[in-house]
Amino acid sequence: MFVQNCIDNSIPFLRLSDDIGYALELMQEYKTSSLAVIKNDVFVGNITEAILLEFDEDLKIHTLQENLLQHTLLEGTHLFDVLKKTAEENTYCFAVINFEKEYLGLTTPQKIIDTFIQFSSVTTTGGILVLELETRNYSLTEISKIVESNNAMILQSTMATSANQNFIQVSLKINKNDLKDIQATFERYQYTIIAVIHQSEYEVQLQERFDSLMRYLEI
Repeated sequence: MFVQNCIDNSIPFLRLSDDIGYALELMQEYKTSSLAVIKNDVFVGNITEAILLEFDEDLKIHTLQENLLQHTLLEGTHLFDVLKKTAEENTYCFAVINFEKEYLGLTTPQKIIDTFIQFSSVTTTGGILVLELETRNYSLTEISKIVESNNAMILQSTMATSANQNFIQVSLKINKNDLKDIQATFERYQYTIIAVIHQSEYEVQLQERFDSLMRYLEI
C-alpha cells in the first residue's frame, strides 16, 4: 500500500527541450492534465494543461521553469498519506521520486483508486455495519471483541465525525453476510446502530431456491 503501487507506467514525461505543443498533444493522447518534467533522470517539476494553454505552442518547456509545480511524493509514502496529500493539494497527479530526487513515475486518479481497492477489503464478501457513539467511548478493542464473540472478524474499519462533533460513526466491514446476531449483540451493549447492509440467511436460501427453479425451467 505504497505510492509506488499508484504509478501509471504508461504516462510519459517531458524534457525541458520539448515544446508546449508536443506537451499538449501528449496530455490529450494519455488523457492527463499534468505531466512531469525531467532533466537527466532528475525531477524538475510538474506542468499542467491549464498553465500550458496560457503560452504559445512553439515555446520550449524550459522557458516555463518558474511556472513548474512541485507536486511530489517520496517513494515509500503510505497510501493513506497519498490520499491525504490529494485532498491537501487538490490533485491526484504526483511525481514519485526517491531520496536523490530521481523520477520514478506519475500517479493517476485511476491507479490510486485501483491500489486502494486492491489492498483493502472493499471487494471482499461480507456485510457492513455502521455504529454511532460518543468519541470518548470509542474502543476498537471492545468493538472487535463483540464481533469476534459471534465467530466473525472485522475486515476493515473506518471512522467519520458525525454532525454532532462529540460523536463519531464507525463503519465496519465484517466477513459475514448475515449480521443479525452481531447486530443483536451490539444492541445488548447499548450501541446505536445507524445502518446494517447485509444479506440474511433467509435471503440466501430464497435466492438459492430461485436459482434452482430457474435452472429447472431451463431444462
